[in-house]
Amino acid sequence: MRICFHGTADEISLVAGRPLLVLLTARDLPRMRVFELYHSRIDAYPRLEHYRLCAAMTETTNEGRTA
Repeated sequence: MRICFHGTADEISLVAGRPLLVLLTARDLPRMRVFELYHSRIDAYPRLEHYRLCAAMTETTNEGRTA
């Protein structure tokens, strides 16, 4: 699955600096789901000071990793 984030340089750097992304879900689903981001690309729009990070993501259980 592909996902894109739009924001300022500071906002995009927060997302780009993390290999894992935790998303909260709706009530009927498990409370949190963990996704791994890969093949990321950042597009810049300097005039607007706006950036877009696009990446592929896959759900992971994150088993065996330590924080």
